[in-house]
Amino acid sequence: MPGKAHDIGVGNDGSVWVIGTNREGGGYGIYRMNKERTKWSKVAGSAVRIDVGPDGNAWVVNKGDKIFRYQGGWKVQKGAAKDIGIGANGAVWVIGTNREGGGFGIYRRAIVAAEAKWQRMGGAGSEIDADGSGLPWTVNS
Repeated sequence: MPGKAHDIGVGNDGSVWVIGTNREGGGYGIYRMNKERTKWSKVAGSAVRIDVGPDGNAWVVNKGDKIFRYQGGWKVQKGAAKDIGIGANGAVWVIGTNREGGGFGIYRRAIVAAEAKWQRMGGAGSEIDADGSGLPWTVNS
């Protein structure tokens, strides 16, 4: 594929998003591949890490550890993270900002009483993604 990237995310629907290499405010430019898979379209905003939900929309983490979800525009999410991973079933996982042996804490997004909350899970890591069933895979330092 044409171009260069720092990170890539692919949704269950085949949507492809990347964090480019052009420096911008909170990290690097964000791009989405068109349906024909011939070119990248610039999306407003900047980030350092990305993944894509089953609906084809990206979630990103910016240089300031803020989490955003794309829904026709970027919507800030509660919490802070170093990396983000989303399973094909919609499970959202992050590497938090609390330093621990092996990296940073691992958290899973849960909806409790109609409100999104981050639940602390065991272990620590520096990078995360989730498989088709929503189980996390991490790399530690």
